[in-house]
Amino acid sequence: MVALLATAFAVTPAYADDPGLNCAVSATGSLSVSPSPVVFGQNAQVLWGADGVDCGADDALQITGPGFDPATEIFPVGGSSHPVFITSTGTVTWNLTVIDLSSDTGYSRVLASVAVPVTGVSVVPNVLGDSQDQAARALSAAGYVVGEVGTVVDCDNVNRVSRQSPSAGTPLVPGSSVALTIGIKPARPRLCQ
Repeated sequence: MVALLATAFAVTPAYADDPGLNCAVSATGSLSVSPSPVVFGQNAQVLWGADGVDCGADDALQITGPGFDPATEIFPVGGSSHPVFITSTGTVTWNLTVIDLSSDTGYSRVLASVAVPVTGVSVVPNVLGDSQDQAARALSAAGYVVGEVGTVVDCDNVNRVSRQSPSAGTPLVPGSSVALTIGIKPARPRLCQ
């Protein structure tokens, strides 16, 4: 008799009564981003669609990637779109996952993934120690303009860039301005040593 019970459990898994499991197992999906490649500092549109057998309230879609918070945002099975603001550099990736919200399994499966390169961004060059003219040429060559120019007492960088904002290596949309602070000698009677 014990052997018969064991066989019955093996044939009928514990999660067989999950109303959402059919959808989660059978679901198919698509995911796309427009434009492709995406442009740094601009909006892109993430579009998705999914369907499955017997999908209902126990099933949802979760999207991970820039512009989505998978901890708080879930979407019904079906299709929709969502605008996202691009602040990443390199390549950005989104994943579409179907999840079974039933308490006894928590089953999930990735349905689609899309990776898109980011264009329209470069990084601020390091102009520390450059003269103001050298810094302006370097910034112009990188696609930036000189913004506000200030001064600070800095005996190690007299007539040279002592500070820059944003700092070197910061991703920034071309055409943006970079503020410079030029080192100057202290007012008399103080002297640089």
